[in-house]
Amino acid sequence: MLKLKLMVFIILFNSFLFAKSINSFEVESKKYIKSLLSTNYENLLINKIILEEYYINNNFKPYWIDENGLKEIGISLLEKVKNDPVLKPVSTKLFRLDVINNSLNSLNKSDINYLQNLTKIDLMLTELFDRYVTYVTKGSIDWSAFEQKLSELEKEKEIKAAWDKYTFIKNPKLLLKKVVAENDLLTVLEEIDFNYPQVEKLVLAIDELEKISANGGYTKIPEFKSLRIGDVSEFTPILRKRLFESNDLNTTCQNSINNQNLVTLNPNATEEENKIIEKLSKNCENIFDEDLKNAVISFQNKHGLFADGIVGGQTLRFLNITAKRKIAIIRLNLERMRWLPRDLGQKYLLVNIPEYKLRLYENNDIKLNMAVIVGDTKFPTPVFSDKMAYVVLNPNWNIPDSIAKNELIPKLLKDPNYLANNGIDIYAGWNGAVEKVDSKEVLDSAILQDETNLQTFRFSQNSSKANPLGKMKFMFPNKHSVYIHDTPGKSLFTYARRAFSHGCIRLSKPEELLSTIASEDKNLDITKANEILANAAITDKSIGLDKKIPIHIVYLTSWVDENGILQFRDDIYNFDKMQKELLF
Repeated sequence: MLKLKLMVFIILFNSFLFAKSINSFEVESKKYIKSLLSTNYENLLINKIILEEYYINNNFKPYWIDENGLKEIGISLLEKVKNDPVLKPVSTKLFRLDVINNSLNSLNKSDINYLQNLTKIDLMLTELFDRYVTYVTKGSIDWSAFEQKLSELEKEKEIKAAWDKYTFIKNPKLLLKKVVAENDLLTVLEEIDFNYPQVEKLVLAIDELEKISANGGYTKIPEFKSLRIGDVSEFTPILRKRLFESNDLNTTCQNSINNQNLVTLNPNATEEENKIIEKLSKNCENIFDEDLKNAVISFQNKHGLFADGIVGGQTLRFLNITAKRKIAIIRLNLERMRWLPRDLGQKYLLVNIPEYKLRLYENNDIKLNMAVIVGDTKFPTPVFSDKMAYVVLNPNWNIPDSIAKNELIPKLLKDPNYLANNGIDIYAGWNGAVEKVDSKEVLDSAILQDETNLQTFRFSQNSSKANPLGKMKFMFPNKHSVYIHDTPGKSLFTYARRAFSHGCIRLSKPEELLSTIASEDKNLDITKANEILANAAITDKSIGLDKKIPIHIVYLTSWVDENGILQFRDDIYNFDKMQKELLF
């Protein structure tokens, strides 16, 4: 019994000592926090007033340390920032990690100032957390500088490029409280990080490319005119090696009859040239065979090139993009993904401008995938998010002032009957209720004599086969006055590069989009819609959607597609070039 009482006493006494130790740590650390904030602490990353607010909200208690030293969440924060795939090259400099690590390494428990130094590290980590959360939610680009570049573009070249950056707002102070309460930093950060399809695989692609870069990078291919199936060339083995490196080619050649049959002598070549071809053809590595052609097609598909299996100038240019450069492109695009809403929607439309593609996602599955035409380099399609609100069947086309001024009027000067021949009417204003006016009188007195009067008139083209809007348009009212629509110019979809519009997005399969939307929207009956489309007498018929669909128009030159394949595209508007100088 005596032994039992003694054991209970020892346990209680140790608990008392432990509680006293904890209490002593809390009291002392609070004292040091108050002292550091009021006197000699030199802030690293954020305003000292903001830092003080963190600790006022926490009753001046530390976040990252306890009586045992640095807590696990503190270690997690340092590792997370250090290994961030986008920030990796600049994380130490950008977040002063060297200062924090030096302070950690110099800690000595036997030092009389140990607790004060440990408390100082707590302040550093709070600053680090605040700055990193700001980066995760908003990105790191100097946005005002980018907007200035866009305005200069309009001023110097009359190119109206627009990009609406979505700002994800989260209170870092509340987030930190959640981190401490749950003792889990990584889960909290995952909740606020970007949410783009296949983004995890895009991050992993950086690691693979870094390995390639560390091993000397991709093989550089010398300049040549072109290579295609049946060609024999000293450059073909180099091409094979390059395509092996990117996993586009995974077979070795065979000195077979089939390979040899690909080789034909050029009747226009000299005897000496044909002898060289014969000599080279004895090694199948020099022969451009079917396997190599398929490998080239695979590579071309990954880069948005015309997939003909011929290595011309464009394909060669992409083949010679270094692994290091590809890493930089990926990081730039990961940054852009932070400018998108975190919740893209359960069902949403996604248009990627450099890819010339529209996809309809529902529950992370792709329900629709089609080619689109986007704005020409002189009329870039704006980058923004909105919600599709209604559909217009057999639409009339209200011609924008810029098109009327720069394209319509010159045609009228050459052909006075141009308006009548193309079903274009003139109205004395942009209000839908205004009456039609006599085109000849307006042109002679108000427009041709004084172009400043042009904007007071509305040119409208009736629904017809010649109407650029085709049979339908999909509307999401926005300040940029762009929308998605059908087009009579279907032949343009055969091109790999499809930047032809004045900013709006033209659909290759508008009927499929209409049908897909109608299948889940009670306001849009596909049978009635088809009846309207077939009736030329019914024009400009608007149908409001019961379920407004989020639409995100993005500009990504690198991503991982639905098949898990890393993709790259041309920077058609030069946004990569403009933005890379403004990061970090």
